[in-house]
Amino acid sequence: MKIFESLKFRDFRYLLFSLFFAMFGFHIQMTVRGILVYDITNNPLLTAIVTAGFAPSLLVFAMFGGVIGERFEKRKIIQITQSFNLLTSLIVAVLIFTNLLHWGHLFFISILQGAMFAMQVPARQALIPDLVGKKLVTNAIGLNAMGMGVTTLIGPAIGGYFYEYLGPFVSYLSVSIFAVIGLLLATQIPQFLPKLANTKTSTIREVINGFKYLKTNKIVRIIWIHAVVLALCSGPFRMLIPVYAKDVFGSNPGEVGTLMAAAGIGGLISSFIIASLGPDNRRGLILIIIGILTGVGLLMISAIPIYTIGFIAMIIMGLTETGRWSLGQALMMDNADDEYRARVVSLLMLSWGLMPLSMIPMGWAFGYFGPEITTLFTSIVTILFALSSVMWGKELLKK
Repeated sequence: MKIFESLKFRDFRYLLFSLFFAMFGFHIQMTVRGILVYDITNNPLLTAIVTAGFAPSLLVFAMFGGVIGERFEKRKIIQITQSFNLLTSLIVAVLIFTNLLHWGHLFFISILQGAMFAMQVPARQALIPDLVGKKLVTNAIGLNAMGMGVTTLIGPAIGGYFYEYLGPFVSYLSVSIFAVIGLLLATQIPQFLPKLANTKTSTIREVINGFKYLKTNKIVRIIWIHAVVLALCSGPFRMLIPVYAKDVFGSNPGEVGTLMAAAGIGGLISSFIIASLGPDNRRGLILIIIGILTGVGLLMISAIPIYTIGFIAMIIMGLTETGRWSLGQALMMDNADDEYRARVVSLLMLSWGLMPLSMIPMGWAFGYFGPEITTLFTSIVTILFALSSVMWGKELLKK
């Protein structure tokens, strides 16, 4: 299979490049927000709370986003949510300029952005089979991940150096510029009629049906459990990188951005691999191996407190996170009925929404036990779980 085969579809190119610019700004924002909150508060727990602020609303609205993505026109959902993200970045820039910014503002906006992501991502990802056809879903999702990998590689580094040399105000203005470009590209995506078979059923009932589908579809359920547990183990560490880098490596903002950008290198490598996979490859086995490598990356960065080793470990972390998300989506959509596409993506997104279950305890543990001991313990739990999935998720090995 050609790695760039899905790019022959014009409409998919618009979807891909719209995502690219929107996520480029998002990664700049995530880096700047983490550094800014820690500078304001000098508190790892508050930094963790603000950084994970998106998770509660993501958890609450994820399944509603899936139903909305199946019930309403997807292009409009994408445009509305991207417009909202543009507005919030401008609001933060104004608060910084007027010297009125408080960490609580960033926390509140983080919550609102979580709700917008819960609406946008299922609609965007559920469009992919319509744009490229079912046979190219894994390829198209891999290319999507490739774009994400580039933004994860460049965005955090730019965000860190923008913050260090130009300050947070200019950093947030740059986020707004990229959001405008992404929004303009999204206007070129064609309209598609909703896929939901029965539009008379209430939204709440369709949300319940989504969870029932998780119960009845065993492959989707296995992939979901695998994704949720690994996200609970590795996701909070990714969010606490500004704290870890500053406390363990003594890093400046630019070095924090570079460390976070290392994940982009791994994500880019992973996306090339995922894009080259076809339905006949052993994608389930690859997903299990990715889980094991997640624990290895955490073990490296916690056991050897050297910046260069941390950079390599972050490459591994980026590789596994992108691979887990992209391959998980592809396998879930391949094994789901058409009217449940958006909802299975929403189920996968719940792994982000559940992150506070481990994010807040990890933020506390960073302050009480120290970042290195906390991360070492997390790495051991991650490796043991990933190895156990060979037994309880053996059906996945056939996919």
